[in-house]
Amino acid sequence: MPEPTGRVAAEHRATEATMQAAYTAFIVHVQNCTPCRTDGVNCATAETLRQEYRDATPKVAR
Repeated sequence: MPEPTGRVAAEHRATEATMQAAYTAFIVHVQNCTPCRTDGVNCATAETLRQEYRDATPKVAR
């Protein structure tokens, strides 16, 4: 399958960057949040960040 070019490639890169930023924000938060680490349960902020990642993930990738 050929690599996407032009507008399709730009959209793909933008989607990937958004997904990566959302995932990184979630992981960094969980690593630094005492309740998330010690209780083993996501706090409200972590849940919000997780939902942002899910929202950024294209439906095809799910």
